[in-house]
Amino acid sequence: DTSHAELRKLYAEAREVKGVKHVFIGSGIRYDLLVPTFNKRADAQDLEDYLDDVVRHHVSGRLKVAPEHSVDNVLKVMRKPSFRYFKAFKEMFDRLSKRAGKKQTVVPYFISSHPGSRVEDMARLALDTKELDFRLEQVQDFTPTPMTIATDVYYSGYHPYTLEEVYVARSPQEKKDQNIFFFWYKGENRTRIMRLLKGAEDVARKLLGK
Repeated sequence: DTSHAELRKLYAEAREVKGVKHVFIGSGIRYDLLVPTFNKRADAQDLEDYLDDVVRHHVSGRLKVAPEHSVDNVLKVMRKPSFRYFKAFKEMFDRLSKRAGKKQTVVPYFISSHPGSRVEDMARLALDTKELDFRLEQVQDFTPTPMTIATDVYYSGYHPYTLEEVYVARSPQEKKDQNIFFFWYKGENRTRIMRLLKGAEDVARKLLGK
């Protein structure tokens, strides 16, 4: 049961508290649960009504969400939904913000060097976010964290559920080579990115231009 009716009621009550001017949500929304094509058992109108409330009353201009990557094979290791659901959420957010007469934006959070991610996957992420007109700022290189599946994969090189071998970027150089794709738009990174994409000149042209 992912009905947001009680949460909307709580938000409305918070807005009515004497002395409270704003109740802002900075981050943490499960955007995938607000997309009807992902959350198929939910009432689509309930999902839209919730996001409409958030857009109208609870965003201070920027809402941070965490797609973490854009390539499905990496997201599978992360146990995260397909990037297409982030795109659907962003379209919904933009539409409702426009309807509310507000200029607001989604700020996505991404991770480089996560187990399963290769240089070509980071190039795809860079292209995907470029097409969405993002200049990324909420980014992080993967850091092993105790008691997580990702760290198990990082340490062993195998996925514990399937026993399939998984590529892991471990060396400082490998990590730098992935992280640089977050900042493809900076001129000082152009030469290095072109070197990393040698043999994939079509991707380099799309990302960097001529």
